[in-house]
Amino acid sequence: MVDDKLLQRKRELRLRIGRSRRRLDGCFRTSRERVNQLLSWRTYVIRYPAWAMAAALGAGMAASAGLKPARLSRRLGLSLVRHVLGNVQQQLWAELGRFWTDTLSKKTEQR
Repeated sequence: MVDDKLLQRKRELRLRIGRSRRRLDGCFRTSRERVNQLLSWRTYVIRYPAWAMAAALGAGMAASAGLKPARLSRRLGLSLVRHVLGNVQQQLWAELGRFWTDTLSKKTEQR
C-alpha cells in the first residue's frame, strides 16, 4: 500500500519535471531564435531597406574615395555611414527594448 503511493508520487513528480523541462526548452528555443533574428543583418535589411541602401551607398563612396584622393566624396560617404549607423543603433536599442518587454510580459503570463 505504501509502496503504491510512493510509486504514484514518483510518477507524478517525474511528469511535472518533464512538463517543466519541455516548457523551459520551448522558452529557450524561442529566445534563441529571437536573438539569432536580432543579430542577423538580413533582418535589418528587410525591415529598413532605405537605410540599408543609404549605408551601402555611403560605404561605396567612402571605399571609392580611398582609391582616389577625392576628399569631398570620402567625407560625404563617411558622414552618410555614420548617420546610418547611428540610426541603426537607435533602432537596435528599440528592438532590444521590445524584446525585453515581450520577455517580461510572457514571464508574468506564465505565473
